[in-house]
Amino acid sequence: MKLAIVGAGVAGSYLGNRLQEEGHHIQVFEESKKDVHWPVCAWGASKNMLEIFSKNAGLDFENYILHRGKKLRMDLPANNTEYLELKGLVTYDKYHWEQDLCKNLNIKYGVHCTTESEFLKEYDYVVDCTGLHRSLLPRSQEDFIIPSYEYLVDNVDGIEEFYVIGYKGARGYFWFFPLGNGRAYIGAGDIDRRYFGISEFFEKNPQAKVVKKIGRPIRLSPPKRMLPFSYTNKIGVGESIGCVFPMLGEGIIPSLLCCDIFIEVLNKDPRFDAKLYEKRVLKKFGYYDDVYRIVRMKMDGKLSTIKHFKLLMSMYRNMKRDEKRFGFGIDFEQMNRLLKAL
Repeated sequence: MKLAIVGAGVAGSYLGNRLQEEGHHIQVFEESKKDVHWPVCAWGASKNMLEIFSKNAGLDFENYILHRGKKLRMDLPANNTEYLELKGLVTYDKYHWEQDLCKNLNIKYGVHCTTESEFLKEYDYVVDCTGLHRSLLPRSQEDFIIPSYEYLVDNVDGIEEFYVIGYKGARGYFWFFPLGNGRAYIGAGDIDRRYFGISEFFEKNPQAKVVKKIGRPIRLSPPKRMLPFSYTNKIGVGESIGCVFPMLGEGIIPSLLCCDIFIEVLNKDPRFDAKLYEKRVLKKFGYYDDVYRIVRMKMDGKLSTIKHFKLLMSMYRNMKRDEKRFGFGIDFEQMNRLLKAL
């Protein structure tokens, strides 16, 4: 089958690698130029899951790990602090991981693709892996995006573990993700665009040097609110259809899980059953909508631990089941403390 993949990020590079190995003719289009193409996000995810995806693509994930986390410190409003016991959360060299996935792929950089692009008509299917942009699919009326930006910094001394600062009302958070050897990603997503923690970090760490500054909003809307997943012969995969965990704004693992669903459906019937794909994605990420509702109610000051107990239990049970996927321990009492503190 002749397939075009638009976007060479985490979903596009992994999907291209897997589909080409299965004998499909793959062409990848990437809007940014090769010399400036850079994987956004803080490069943190669960080792437990990335080992599996890497093995599927013929890679050894051990070669990409930069930092193995032990504890994550969470600074919360009113001087509250919590610690998460980490069970596989790592930072990894996402740039080289994606580059190795793409090593044998035909990629055309600097190509802007739209629904009107004539050159896309020669493909059986076109896969939208454009993430936040969702360039080839109709807009969703329920899309919800948090403004954010981050810095890749060097020469950081004395901070060797993950830490975050949660904002009041769950309206955003600051993150610090260590990359080893004095490097780290710091950033913040904030609906109010105040980005508390970033200037404070540089004030406390004047020796830190900025290597890159990246501005990129974060999509929080789950798949249920990002329909449709397809338009004519164009199918969305990953963040373009809301495969991002709303509580954390983390899309690496959800996007890769979505890629596997796409491959399973394509292998089942080469005509590609878009309805089956939609059904499986919505089932896999069904509880993300409960999490999204909790986040939005917290933002609006309407979340009640008594009134919304069933909703909170749904989030807890599903997160507990997926504990290895997150890379940290899930505890109901701690989850309640976190929500009350925010």
